[in-house]
Amino acid sequence: MAIEGVQKTGLFFLPLRTEGALGAPVNTLSLTVYTPKSIVTGHSEVTQAVNPPLNVSSHVTGTLIYETVMGPGSKVRIDLTGWPEINWPAGAGVGPVIPENYSAIIVLEPDFSSGEIIYQYRTGLTGEWHQVRQKIVRNEAGQESLSKAA
Repeated sequence: MAIEGVQKTGLFFLPLRTEGALGAPVNTLSLTVYTPKSIVTGHSEVTQAVNPPLNVSSHVTGTLIYETVMGPGSKVRIDLTGWPEINWPAGAGVGPVIPENYSAIIVLEPDFSSGEIIYQYRTGLTGEWHQVRQKIVRNEAGQESLSKAA
């Protein structure tokens, strides 16, 4: 069921950032949302100030879903899957199969201003998955993330 009055009219940039307890991982997302086909692409970076520092960088793709939930109002859901960024040499042919290192379910308010995210990441190709649930807010100062998405 679609949210009434929502017009699927184009492409927009959606910078998001998680908020958690002090010292918890932080997930910075630089997403582009193409509403006519409900496609989301972009970049995710999970960081944490630990020793050694955590830095999981992923190219993400996913879908945009308008849904009605129990209780007041409706929500916007974004399902994402991510893979490590690979700098494959030009003309090098077909590369290896790379397993995913990131996945997320984001549930946002209809104006995309805030919501909640459940994401999981792993640091190696076969490493253990770590799951995190946090609040998410629109990262208005997300211009530092924009350069990484390009």
